Amino acid sequence: MHNIKCNLPLIGNVSIKIIDKNLYNFTKRQFKNYIVSESKTSSGSRDFISINTENFNNLNFDDIILGRNIKFKSNKLKVIKKSRVQNITYKYDFNDSLSLTIDLKKKSLFYLKNLIESEYSITHGLFYETILYPIFSFYALKSNYSLIHGSLLKFNNKYIVLTGLDGVGKSSLSNELVLKGAKILADNFVLYNGGNFIGLNMPIRIDLENDTKENVIFEDNNLKEILYEYCEDTPVKVEQVYFLSIAEKFNIENIDINIVNQNWNLINNGASEILGANVFNIPFLYQNSLSKTIDNSNLKYYSFSIPKGKINKATKEFICQLNI
Repeated sequence: MHNIKCNLPLIGNVSIKIIDKNLYNFTKRQFKNYIVSESKTSSGSRDFISINTENFNNLNFDDIILGRNIKFKSNKLKVIKKSRVQNITYKYDFNDSLSLTIDLKKKSLFYLKNLIESEYSITHGLFYETILYPIFSFYALKSNYSLIHGSLLKFNNKYIVLTGLDGVGKSSLSNELVLKGAKILADNFVLYNGGNFIGLNMPIRIDLENDTKENVIFEDNNLKEILYEYCEDTPVKVEQVYFLSIAEKFNIENIDINIVNQNWNLINNGASEILGANVFNIPFLYQNSLSKTIDNSNLKYYSFSIPKGKINKATKEFICQLNI
């Protein structure tokens, strides 16, 4: 059994116990910026996640059945996910400590290896299903956070979010802004509860042939992972959100809240890993939905159209906008 202890923004100490060695190494890379300690013990037959409950209040659930595979009873939650190749059972215990036990049918690994040639892809999928999604559920439980597909940056002491569908230049623009002094808090996974944003600074996967000046923490025959090491451990207030798209010419303009909601739905539903996490979080968001106050009155939204291949010029246009 491999043990990892992390200190994550807002929710605090998280203990992750993993049986599979490949999954352990993968998880350790993803949370490299947040690891406090790691160790190994000889015992253990199930994957397990627990968190410091001192940061949580009012963890009492009504006995309620949300569906055939999602049930609350005696302050415990059981979620069952079934597919052709794997069954995963998530068992949350809110009584003594907030903990999560994950039962993964080990024969599913055999099926996955026969279906997917890449060991990386198998481990990547297991990490999302058994580590990352459950941790995101803690954020949903804590303060009604859901996930958005975007980059969270700090630039000239302002917090901004760049978001858009894959291929619009989000990561490229972020990298260009880093060269101008920006700090990336997250490039893909940004948590948002309508008022505050949290960025988890985890590795970014890029093509092997792409040059980078950043810290390369892993590579194989197909890709490499790079990691920005700047982190902040508290939720932040974002001043501006930019929805990126590809167009014939540059254009930056304010958009109203109706267009904003349509854009969020389009972008977050278009990124499978974001959609998957938010679907997983539905029971926790449901539990919190009537108790949270949202304040986004100071947040400004913009559409930002970028001609294809014009990221350098787009960076200049963007910086000019920020300085207005």
